[in-house]
Amino acid sequence: MTVDPPPASRAGTDRTWHPWTPIQQRERLTLVSGRGCQVSDDQGRSYLDMRSGTLNATVGYSHPAVVEAMRTQASKLMTWDLAEVLTLPARDLADRIAGLLPAPLEYTLFCNGGSEATEAAVKIARMWHRIEGRPGRVVVMSFADGYHGATTAAIAATAAPFRREGVGPLPEGYAHLSTPRCTACADGTEHAECRIPGVEEWEAQILAVGADSVAAVLVEPILSVGGIIVPPPGQLAGLRALCDRYGILLIADEVATGLGRTGAMFGFEHDLGAAGTAPDIITTAKGLTGGYAPLAAVTVRADIYTAFARDPLLGGLRHGHTTGGHATACAVALAVLDVVEHEKLVAAAADRGTQLLDALAPLKQRRAVRDVRGRGLLIGVEMASMELAGIVARAAQDQGVLIRAFGSVLTVAPPLVISEEEAEHGARVLSDAIGAVTTGGAR
Repeated sequence: MTVDPPPASRAGTDRTWHPWTPIQQRERLTLVSGRGCQVSDDQGRSYLDMRSGTLNATVGYSHPAVVEAMRTQASKLMTWDLAEVLTLPARDLADRIAGLLPAPLEYTLFCNGGSEATEAAVKIARMWHRIEGRPGRVVVMSFADGYHGATTAAIAATAAPFRREGVGPLPEGYAHLSTPRCTACADGTEHAECRIPGVEEWEAQILAVGADSVAAVLVEPILSVGGIIVPPPGQLAGLRALCDRYGILLIADEVATGLGRTGAMFGFEHDLGAAGTAPDIITTAKGLTGGYAPLAAVTVRADIYTAFARDPLLGGLRHGHTTGGHATACAVALAVLDVVEHEKLVAAAADRGTQLLDALAPLKQRRAVRDVRGRGLLIGVEMASMELAGIVARAAQDQGVLIRAFGSVLTVAPPLVISEEEAEHGARVLSDAIGAVTTGGAR
């Protein structure tokens, strides 16, 4: 295929390789500024961001407290490699994260992004089992439709062909559990009763792989890229019990769901918290810094951390990155957590999420809409096709509202600071866009 020369913009020719985007796509916004839940393009037009960038702009744009924290730390000490020294922001952030989590989750390794956090969590799980005398435990199991990052090993943790095709050979040691959603609903086929895979099926899949070869189960409390899939109540607690039965670590990928997004500080709290339990390892990113700086965290049980003193080659973790725990990024994260707590954004996410779900629920009556689902400010409107979802997202953009279309699902995930009026406006524009696209007229 012949590719046209890159388009010119006011600033010059665009030679950026845009990820997850067709090269032939020529029309795209050029964003230049933002404040609160609004972003503006180079033509001076403003948009209501109903997607938080990519689920990371949790406290909105240009928050003065966050900007000041970044400026202050960068002016003193931008960063230093944590393999060599300790910096105060990294120390304080690790302590802050421990205070937000149940007591067994205590020690944090910092990375640069969610994909790196997945890689680190997997390595930690496998190395821990080896240190404990179980070198055969190497397999990591995850939901077939889950998404845990774009690095090669993280891609091995999903069964989605869209992400796996052409990138092999993929690393060995990965297997998949059935996604907890009705396949007939996913296919849009008629059925009398939904069948959702659960603990019994997962146990059979673990046993088929060989329970004594499984190091960890890696899951999102709510599948994000996989379609905003909310497991039925009690299923994650059942998975936790299953892991305990067979000596398997449970890793919660909270990259999309953590830090208030679901109306709880962490997504696992809705299910595991109610059962009085928790994951063994948790990964966070995105909302950790509100999009102001790259940072991710892998937090583990205290006994997992202390076991690495017995690593025969180092007596510690043989893994890390030069800018993992970047001091300025950690200072930003501390400021973001202050905003989340002082502005009561976790409760706000629950309230605005209920408002949006109620406003969007009538869309389920339209033939072109398969479902409306979600928790807190992580909501999915599933359309009848990927093409239709893309058309709706573009129609909403034309009306000044940015919605993320991924596959057939429209993701509604605004910043946690969104006001009641902004949420009402965003829901109305999305509903009108669906109505106009699917019926040729207004809602």
